[in-house]
Amino acid sequence: MKSDLNNFRDDLKKELTDISQEIYQKLSEITTDLKATNDRVSEVETRITETEEWSADFREALDQSLQAQEKLQMKLTDLEARSRRNNLRIYGIAEGAENNDIFQLSESFLKDELDLVGITPDLGIQRCHRALGPRPPSEAQPRSVIVYFQEFKVKETVLRAAWRKREIFHRDRRIYFDHDYPAETLAKRKAYTQIRRIFKVKLRVFFESGPVTYESADEAAEDLKKRGFQIDHGKTTEAEALEKVRKNGWQRATSSAN
Repeated sequence: MKSDLNNFRDDLKKELTDISQEIYQKLSEITTDLKATNDRVSEVETRITETEEWSADFREALDQSLQAQEKLQMKLTDLEARSRRNNLRIYGIAEGAENNDIFQLSESFLKDELDLVGITPDLGIQRCHRALGPRPPSEAQPRSVIVYFQEFKVKETVLRAAWRKREIFHRDRRIYFDHDYPAETLAKRKAYTQIRRIFKVKLRVFFESGPVTYESADEAAEDLKKRGFQIDHGKTTEAEALEKVRKNGWQRATSSAN
């Protein structure tokens, strides 16, 4: 009996020792895995921190680049506008009317239609051409004609003469004159189209008798009709709208919502 108890005790002790060693081994493996996991987590946290810092630096650099680009774009637009100050844009001349000599057509047309001989006999046109782009179909609006003058004051004289005459035709087509604005300026002008339709604006027109301010387009149209102007108080093309605002030397006052 005593021998059996001793054997049982030894067996139990050995079994407990084996179990203890197995548990210790498992704990060691778990500890090793946990340490590796912690190391990986620490590495990921470090990388996330570095990425966030890089992202913040990148956003700041991007914002600065965008601001610099915007300033450069404004300067480029200003330079382009200045380089086009001597340009006059003519709308409505039919495609092919120039017979491959747009220079001769432009010069003779301006002199004949605007009676410029007594004002400025030498127009000093340096070059002229159609607006860039493929020739449109016959039923579409023709490309505008861009005329470059040697002197800015001559261009302004021609433009004011065109606005004073109001209605100018070429081959039964209504012709309109305007400055040669850069694309960015045209986009800004177009952006205000809907706003002008929604908000009430004031229009100041400078007549020879003095300036007159109108509170609405209806008021302006009614008064201008009384003064002998032909007013189509409806939808017009962009070129027509520009012409109606500027003919006879009109100057539009700053618009403000009431």
